[in-house]
Amino acid sequence: MILRAEWVLPVAREPMEQGEVVVQNGVIVDVRRRSGMRGGADVLDFGEAVILPGLVNVHTHLELTVLRGAVEDLPLFEWIRRLVELKEVLSEQDWRDSALWGALEAAASGITTVADTTDSGASAYALLQTGLRGRVYQEVFAVQPDQSPTKTLSELEDKLQWLHRATRGSLVEVGVAPHTLYTVRPAVLTALREHTRQKGYPVCIHAAESADETALLQEGKGKFAQMYAERGIAWETPGKHPVVILQEGGWLDTNTLLVHAVHTDSHHAELFVSTGTAIAHCPQSNAKLFNGVAPLSEWLTHEVKVGLGTDSVVSNNTLDMFCEMRSAVLLQRATRGVHSCMTARKAIEMATTGGAHALGMAERIGTLEPGKQADLCVLSLNGAHSFPTYDPVTALVFSARASDVLMTMVAGKIVYRQGEYPLLREPVQNLRERLRHTMRRVWETLSRDGTG
Repeated sequence: MILRAEWVLPVAREPMEQGEVVVQNGVIVDVRRRSGMRGGADVLDFGEAVILPGLVNVHTHLELTVLRGAVEDLPLFEWIRRLVELKEVLSEQDWRDSALWGALEAAASGITTVADTTDSGASAYALLQTGLRGRVYQEVFAVQPDQSPTKTLSELEDKLQWLHRATRGSLVEVGVAPHTLYTVRPAVLTALREHTRQKGYPVCIHAAESADETALLQEGKGKFAQMYAERGIAWETPGKHPVVILQEGGWLDTNTLLVHAVHTDSHHAELFVSTGTAIAHCPQSNAKLFNGVAPLSEWLTHEVKVGLGTDSVVSNNTLDMFCEMRSAVLLQRATRGVHSCMTARKAIEMATTGGAHALGMAERIGTLEPGKQADLCVLSLNGAHSFPTYDPVTALVFSARASDVLMTMVAGKIVYRQGEYPLLREPVQNLRERLRHTMRRVWETLSRDGTG
């Protein structure tokens, strides 16, 4: 198969005008100037468009998609409490439908790899249904005293074995996600560290996301401390920054992905580099939940491994990685001024090869090069908002939007093309109707509680 467009953006090298990508058996075999070969059944010419590596979303929660727009205008602490209440309304089938709808949005947005943190495990089903590549991190919560290390590990292993069976032989990997330092007790964290290291599981942890989190861990104060006191949950304050706790607990290494890390500094950046720890940067979620602007320029200056994530649509509202790239650049420029090192080129690198490096997948994906998996997307440049185009890099970051995506391919298979999902086993309309019923139940809960 030969894919042609006005521009090809390999990321590994400079953009190529009038280029084409040759795919064979799911692998890229050539990236070159347009050949003289005439069009045919195996030639797809997208015209005024750009072919680029598939986008790598290093952090989201697909299972929460049905709650898009249901929890608004709240800072993190209140947002979490409201979200927990609404999650109680959803059934196992609801989680599956919700995750699948999120996976469809991802595919239609040019995302080919999703690193998803899941409580229900539904995202594994969703990625398999749509043909996306991914890593599913099984989430772990253990804040109550009766959640012993032994009990928690036993429950976790049952879920992991189910995930292994479901994803065997697929493009989906399995990992473990201790939720946060304030929702998993220290004894359980210690047991999890030993377990994940012994089994070789990749790890994902939300860390240093909010001022409330650091206040709890460093001083034993703030909203989280007050909530634990009200619920009679004994909490021992470590008196240290979240990153220091993670370092002392042996969590910082090449197998760990830290999510957010908003409240970190240059010292922490040096720790990330020396340990090989990767960061999932979620600029829009950070801003929307009033958590601040992460020190991205600091990380890039120190050469920390950074990938770009949307977080869930409950804290962001879309899985649009083009908007995320734009926000990553603009927020750094707004807060750092001319000292920001953020450019459109660096934003695209974070969304592709940066994400691949953060997930340890860079040998397979992230750039358009011979030998890499044929994970790519094609984006139209003929919209009024993106024409004229002098430079495809700046057009992608400052003009493009997810709805401009024409096609998404994973391992040489088309998973999305102009409104169609070739691998999906049921009509999209059927899924939409089931989600409408779920929405009604969520809306009834919101109305009953006076928040709808």
